[in-house]
Amino acid sequence: MTEQEPRYSSLRDYLALLRRQRLVVLAVTLVFGGAALALSASQEKSYEALAAAQFRDIARDARLLGASELPADTNPLVDAAIKAEEVGSLQTAKRVKRDLKTKVSAERLQDSITTKVGSQTIFVEITATWDDPEFAAQVANAFAQDTVDKENQRLEDQLDITVEDLKAEAKAPLTDDSGTLNIDSFNARQSLTAISNLQTAVEEGTVLPAELARRAEVPSAPASPKTARNTILGLIIGLALGLIAAFVRDALDRKIRTSKDAHEEFGWPVLGRVGKSALGSTGAVRGANGSGFAAPADIEAFRILRANISSLAPGGSPRSVLVTSGVAQEGKSTVAASLAAASAASGQSTLLVDGDLRRPVLAKRLGFNETPGLSEYLAGKAEPKDILHRVATNVPQSGTNGDRVYDRPLVFIPAGNPEGEPAELLASERCRSFLAKVSRAYDLVVIDSSPLLATADPLELMPHVESVLICVRLPNTTGQEARAVQEAIRLLPERPTGLVVTGAGASDGYYGYYGY
Repeated sequence: MTEQEPRYSSLRDYLALLRRQRLVVLAVTLVFGGAALALSASQEKSYEALAAAQFRDIARDARLLGASELPADTNPLVDAAIKAEEVGSLQTAKRVKRDLKTKVSAERLQDSITTKVGSQTIFVEITATWDDPEFAAQVANAFAQDTVDKENQRLEDQLDITVEDLKAEAKAPLTDDSGTLNIDSFNARQSLTAISNLQTAVEEGTVLPAELARRAEVPSAPASPKTARNTILGLIIGLALGLIAAFVRDALDRKIRTSKDAHEEFGWPVLGRVGKSALGSTGAVRGANGSGFAAPADIEAFRILRANISSLAPGGSPRSVLVTSGVAQEGKSTVAASLAAASAASGQSTLLVDGDLRRPVLAKRLGFNETPGLSEYLAGKAEPKDILHRVATNVPQSGTNGDRVYDRPLVFIPAGNPEGEPAELLASERCRSFLAKVSRAYDLVVIDSSPLLATADPLELMPHVESVLICVRLPNTTGQEARAVQEAIRLLPERPTGLVVTGAGASDGYYGYYGY
């Protein structure tokens, strides 16, 4: 067993996760995006209209003209904030209701507006929100105009009072009986002239303490709901939650989905990767019925497997290999037949034995009768000549004279039809003697055995072979099955063991390289 590596240790691991969980990420993203879109569509549209009022310090103009009676504003920003509060008052809303001649209540009009002071202009900005764009503009303009009119009227009243006070002071004589200048009377007459000029300018409209800086226009698009923005936000949130769900689902998913997962769960090296297209074939073996060819990329995969087996045993290439799996339908028969074909094609004398006495498939795939076979031989009912069959492999090799040679023979023994318990036949002394003889007679003996977790048959054969190949089908095999396989063979004599990943696709990182 090897120390388990981090589940996600490289960019390739993260990309593989996204490929595996892409439907989860896509579904969650679309759900949240669609929900945001539906929510926005169900909301009532509202429109915003903006008007702005500008206020001027008239006292400064009066001082420039020579008058000092009008009080000066202490801080323009503070004064604008006070006026913004006055705009949103209920009294202003009642006057606006009267001006607009609307049946809408003053309270509703008051609630429809918001005011603030512009950060750059110090204008009082009035925003009206309504479901009718035209009425929204009317409300904003009405509040702004009422504020302007009220401020202008306040100044006019203040000027009238100031003028009346200055007239009373100006009636006093400029000099007294001794001819001394009356300063108060002189200043009053000077201020009266300045104030009168200012009053005239105000009446003519050339100088105003307040005016509309911006009239509200009818909005062309609703301010809310912001459908595009809400949908994009929904998609972003959905994508984030989808990625979280993908990581959680992948962490809880105990299926073996990649070669790296297989290595981490079993702890044995991965010697080969077999694509989905190869399953059910016999590699480059031509059976008696003419069938059995796999795709060139799949044949190359079995060549790599055959080459990797040579490094499995410390003393050199093993003479006998048992091919099994945890459960059925893992591709073990395909691996056994195709590995034997690749071995024979390389020039090795190779024997393929169908050791799955319970559910044999190789005889049918290769076009031979199932009997007589291994079962009959182990029962003493058949001789070696009765069960040995020659099978042609069709992989081009170079002959001694440079010609291309395609026919490389492979010897095959079918499973036969066992009587009684297959495990007893495989545990017999005759079976042990058979395995010893064929291991000496052939360069490589490949045995297709039953699944480990279904029968005891492979456990009877393992002590008598030199190496073991366990097939792991993506993404069917689980981590629980991997631990069960390890537990099943724990008490047996240790044998060099490797994994063959079957059902691999382009997303399995490495198998896609075979198709380059």
